[in-house]
Amino acid sequence: MFAVITTVTVGPESIDSLAKLFDETNRELVAGHDDWLGAWFTANRDNNEVCVIARWSNAAAYEALRTSEEFQSTMAQFAKEFAGPPNVSVNELLIEM
Repeated sequence: MFAVITTVTVGPESIDSLAKLFDETNRELVAGHDDWLGAWFTANRDNNEVCVIARWSNAAAYEALRTSEEFQSTMAQFAKEFAGPPNVSVNELLIEM
């Protein structure tokens, strides 16, 4: 199992609108991807950072989604609010409690 962790700094006024956009777009984006297991959209309002933690059973399945036109189009909607480039890491989950 893998966790794809994406963090990005945004404007403080953007956090709630980005959370709404995530809620409106993510379900459709991952529909039909059997290896997608779930996600959390989190925010640290003290440093204007949002973090998405997505669980995948297969890292290659995430890579296929990430390179898709649909994903790129959806991310373009988010990127308008980013203060800089997102940091994305794909991590193997070793222990779950």
